[in-house]
Amino acid sequence: MKYFLTVLTIALLFIGGPGCKPQPEGQAVDVSGEKTESLAFEGQEFLRQSPSCATDSNRCATILAKYPLAIAGPENVIKRINDTIDVYVRLSLAVFALSPEEMPETLDEIARQFLEEYEAVTTEEVDFVTPWSAELDGKVIYQSPEVVSIQLATYSFAGGAHPNYFTFLFTFDAATGQKLTLKDMVRDTAQLKVLAAAAFREARGLAPDENLSEAGFFWGEDFQLPEYVALTDEGLYCYYNPYEVAAYVMGNTEFTIPWDQLEGLLAPTRK
Repeated sequence: MKYFLTVLTIALLFIGGPGCKPQPEGQAVDVSGEKTESLAFEGQEFLRQSPSCATDSNRCATILAKYPLAIAGPENVIKRINDTIDVYVRLSLAVFALSPEEMPETLDEIARQFLEEYEAVTTEEVDFVTPWSAELDGKVIYQSPEVVSIQLATYSFAGGAHPNYFTFLFTFDAATGQKLTLKDMVRDTAQLKVLAAAAFREARGLAPDENLSEAGFFWGEDFQLPEYVALTDEGLYCYYNPYEVAAYVMGNTEFTIPWDQLEGLLAPTRK
């Protein structure tokens, strides 16, 4: 729960920062949608491990990030997209940062802090044999001449009752690099809410008239559209992270509203 609140706090407040330093041997990222002429992406990989990993996989700390960066296109668009990705990559891996001010500016510094903390714990507790990890898997999930959608899926465990996982979804304007909000993409959010509520119930196996609060969702509040959405080949992909609308044990909720149901709801040129 603490990690989730930290992620939300920093994501809302810390939305800018210097670009990442990509690893030179990143792998190409699979793009499921049509590739634009002006924007191209390439995968980056960052890996750091504690020295103990070489001899004992159970006494090991790992920082691993795989994510796309724009490498071709207008410079201002590349910078805007990559700066946004950089912030959220660092946010996902900096599991000990409790505020924007504590966010390290580089992945190397994040890794150093993470590995040093692990070494301190294992030195103090000689019988400590639990591996730690902070991992991120990012990819381009949709690309058209107008927009590009990116998913960053994160996982971390640094002690505690359970691991934490979180997924960020972004849709960028391919002409400007602006991160689009739901209202930028959809002009009729009221009708979208009706569609999303039905899709949510279907994804969770709930009856149309079943009380969401009694089923364990939305903390006694009315249905809300998700914080994280993205355009894909299939339609509008919606994702609720653990703790956002239900307890951790309930896991995440995800569904896609197909293109045919979105007819007339999308803002112009958003597909």
